[in-house]
Order: sequence, then structure tokens, then C-alpha cells
Amino acid sequence: MKFTHLPLVALLLTLLSSSLSAEKLALYTEEFPPFNYSEKGKIVGVSTEIVEAVMKRAGLEHSIKSLPWARTYKMSQAKTNSFIYSISRRAKRENLFQWVGIITPATQSIFALSNRADVRINALEDLNKYKVGTTVEDSREAYLASKGFDVEKFQRVAGDSAYVLNYKKLKKKRIDVMPMPDAVMSHISKQQGDNPSTVLKKVFPLKEISQGGYYLAASLSTPKDTVEKVKVALESFKKTNEYKMILKKWGL
Repeated sequence: MKFTHLPLVALLLTLLSSSLSAEKLALYTEEFPPFNYSEKGKIVGVSTEIVEAVMKRAGLEHSIKSLPWARTYKMSQAKTNSFIYSISRRAKRENLFQWVGIITPATQSIFALSNRADVRINALEDLNKYKVGTTVEDSREAYLASKGFDVEKFQRVAGDSAYVLNYKKLKKKRIDVMPMPDAVMSHISKQQGDNPSTVLKKVFPLKEISQGGYYLAASLSTPKDTVEKVKVALESFKKTNEYKMILKKWGL
């Protein structure tokens, strides 16, 4: 007798799983131009364009929220049917998400002002000689922490305008160097009315974290069939001319 309700239980579990899969997805990101940023009340950028095209291809309703990185990172892990994009894939993060795939390439470097002849970095350890500006808990800070640096000694900032604040501190020589994605640093410099090719110089390439690119990932509690649907849509979209044109449009 105790087994008579098993088919009903199985049906209810299936319906519950389908209901979860059908829920509107929550996509989390940060202010990280030109990959994702707010403009005239909308979240735009190269990664945003790609992710929205992928969701459309997968036939999934979604909303996008841009929050400071630390909140985006936590919220996207805590909720079911949530995704995060423009995230670097690191060993420390490997088991925290379901990794969908790379959405954009990423090249990262350590930058200084071009007129700072005194700033020379031949090895990562040379950073100890300088005032380093970082964003709290972003991938570059996490990478430096993994290499043994005490991030509490860095000039750390947080919030939606963290990258711009650090750029302004660099210009005022309140910090000596800042690790950043090349495309983001160029975009911020132009936004501030500068010519990045004359104002900035790369003093050290961050080759280890430039491999691969920026990812789209899902929370561990997001149904696997939803993640698989998005993964298939992403892989097929990356084979299209539309994907290539989006990258070209944004200079990637």
C-alpha cells in the first residue's frame, strides 16, 4: 500500500521541475564597460548584446540587474534560475557555478600613466614596490591574492563606479598602477575625455588570467535542463555572423 502513491509523487516532482525551469531568469552583472554597463536607463555592452541574443535563441524570458560586483557575485549564487555574466573562470570559483561558456574574449594587463617612467614591472612581485588600485573581490584582485599578495594593502574600492574611481586616482597619482581588462581600461579612458594610447601604458601583461575569456554561468540550484538549453543556444550563436559582427562592433 505504501508504494501506491509513488507515480503521483513522481508526476508532482516532474511538474515542479518544469515549473522551475519555466520561471523568468534573473541575470546579474556589474558596471564593467564596454562589456556591460548602464546607459540611459538600459544595461548595454558587448556581453549584454550577446547574452540577450542567446536568451532569445533559447526562448527564455529574463531580466537583467546591474549591481556592485560583490553583490552580483553573491546574489547569482544564492538564487534559483539565476545567471551571472562577464565573469572570469577561476579555480576558486569552479565549484560555485554551473559554467555555461565563454561569451567574449578577454585580455588583461597592469596599467600605469604613460609619463610614469619610474614605474617598471618585470615580474609580478614588483607590484610590492607600488601603490596598487583594485576593486573589491573582482577577478584581478582574487588573482593577485592567489599569488600571495595581501589585498588589504591595496588601495581598494567598491561600488558601481569602482573602475572609474580607480582611474581618477591613477590620474591624480594617488595610486601607481591598476590591473584591468584592456578593453575596459580603454573605454573608461575615452569616457573621461582622454586618449588611452597617449595617457596610459601597459607595464605588465596578465597572461595567466587572459586565457579563455569572460563567461556566462548559472547558480548551482538552477535546473540543469535550463542550463543545457542556454549552453546549446550559446554554442550555436557563436557560430553565426551576428556574433562576429557584435564583437567587431565593440572592437574585440
